Amino acid sequence: MFRFATIILLLVAVTGCYSGNQADISGTVTVDGVPVQGGYVSFSAPDGSSPVEGAQITDGVYRTKVTPGEKIVKVTGTKNVPATIYDEVSRKTYTGEEPVTVTSHQYETNDSPLRITVQKSGEVHDFDVPPKEK
Repeated sequence: MFRFATIILLLVAVTGCYSGNQADISGTVTVDGVPVQGGYVSFSAPDGSSPVEGAQITDGVYRTKVTPGEKIVKVTGTKNVPATIYDEVSRKTYTGEEPVTVTSHQYETNDSPLRITVQKSGEVHDFDVPPKEK
């Protein structure tokens, strides 16, 4: 969870510092055809010529601005699952939800097989990725 939050904050900071020519893109993210509940999708140039850009996924949908060109696409899809946490200080048990990754780890790395070429604003890029390995 900490790693995921750190990645989001870093990507938001890097994206916010760049104001070059950008294209609005959007799309859906599914796992075996089912929209992912949450997560993050990021886009990076294979040669590192532009900053990493991305967006949160909400109910299977993302919208973001990216620098046009060829992109490696990384996807981390999550869903909330019930969680029980025991607090040793208060000696109480709390219930709630926590996000767990549902997408294949391969799609979270620079070796992600997903590639797109962004040419102009208004493009729609949908991604259907396999589930996390058991």
